[in-house]
Amino acid sequence: MPEEAKETKDENVIHEMQISELDPRFVKQLENAERSIDQNPSYVIDICCTILAKYPSCVEVRKILREAQFKKFGKGNPVAKIGAQLKGAVFSVKAASMIKKGQALEVLSEAEKILSECPENPLVLTTLAKAADVLGFFGTAAGAYQAIAKFQPNNLKNLLTLGNALVKSGHPEEAMQVCELILKKHPTNGDAQALARSASVIKTMKKDDWEDTSKSATEKGDTKKHLEREKETSLVNDEETLSRMVERLDAQIATDPENINLYREICGNLRTLRRYDDALKYVRLARQQPLGKGDTTFEKMEQDFMVASMDQQIAELEKLVEANPDDKESAAKLADLKKKEHSFKLENARTMVERYPNDFNYRFILGQLLFEDGKLDEAIMQFQISQRNPKVRLQSLLGLGRAFMKGKKYDLAVDQLETAKHESKIMNDSKKEIIYELATAYELMGQNEKAFSEFKEIYSSDISYKDVAAKINAYYASR
Repeated sequence: MPEEAKETKDENVIHEMQISELDPRFVKQLENAERSIDQNPSYVIDICCTILAKYPSCVEVRKILREAQFKKFGKGNPVAKIGAQLKGAVFSVKAASMIKKGQALEVLSEAEKILSECPENPLVLTTLAKAADVLGFFGTAAGAYQAIAKFQPNNLKNLLTLGNALVKSGHPEEAMQVCELILKKHPTNGDAQALARSASVIKTMKKDDWEDTSKSATEKGDTKKHLEREKETSLVNDEETLSRMVERLDAQIATDPENINLYREICGNLRTLRRYDDALKYVRLARQQPLGKGDTTFEKMEQDFMVASMDQQIAELEKLVEANPDDKESAAKLADLKKKEHSFKLENARTMVERYPNDFNYRFILGQLLFEDGKLDEAIMQFQISQRNPKVRLQSLLGLGRAFMKGKKYDLAVDQLETAKHESKIMNDSKKEIIYELATAYELMGQNEKAFSEFKEIYSSDISYKDVAAKINAYYASR
């Protein structure tokens, strides 16, 4: 897999690489190529495409590539431009299908080939941006819209899309500059006004975060205000403080309903308070706002809160049933709710995999749910794909091992579990689970010596893990 899959703390966003993160050999090639960008842009294009084939998320290399493409094209040939636009129209139709099939990376590569012939191709650049957005390459998407603005500076729709992309990629100042350009010509444009407000809020928040980490309360000159902020953002907030914050944020939303960050904050507080149904109300309101409609984090948040709400109800019913085993009504409600929750998770996972085929975390979740339903071949297919994500690789290999075991393909199970064991460096609960399943696979194959060797590895580290002690004692007793 190309080496773009370095992830941020948000597991749904893939980290876009910088030039400094590339293999030093590529950095050297790029430096040499850049020196000749004016005289030989074709050479720079070749070098950039070679690097992007290995590191497709490197947004800085793509910027250099775009510059070289425009230099090569120059004032352009009208005939060549028409030919490229026709090719772009055909490509955009084909690309839509490719993206749905999880081939967004291939779309990026093909798009660049067409743009290297003629970069003044809005249809191809827009298609490239859509593919980048699916992959989480938000800086790359913004760069594509910036390229369109270079030769279509009065394209209002593109400028608004560019502004939103800049906000999404973490560049609120640049987004505000785009809004200023729009508002100079269209001072009453509501979308641009809303975007400018949101970008301004994000810029302020980023500035505040920097100040909070770089200055002491004394340097700020307002100790009382600093302490109040510290208290509000503390991880040890009590219920009363959080509830007051929710009330304050609710009042702010009433006066500034399009400020998307207020919704994020109030939902975070409601999550801590475990008020999931209330949080759902605000998430759904956020998704109705201009900047919330296309924000996938709110979409995921809504699903998470729905599951959390059901989990909360399930936990309450489980307590009731445990306290009153003869309460058939509660037991029936519990069984029905568990069934509904599983169906919701399965349907949602399928939808998200279809919508975001390169989000391997969703594929892992879908694999787990399919495994629970006994749909082994479908589960195996999802686990085989999801193992590409380092974050869920080990659990995906474990899922593959279990699926093969359930299908009585024990040798295949051993292959996956051995790989997972080898890649697990620390003897934590996750590694113990992998080794336990590996030992079980050997047992089912009748290879008791190998099974004992694996169980012994866990026993030496944690005698209390599952029934390992009993298995080890039984083995020695049998000898």
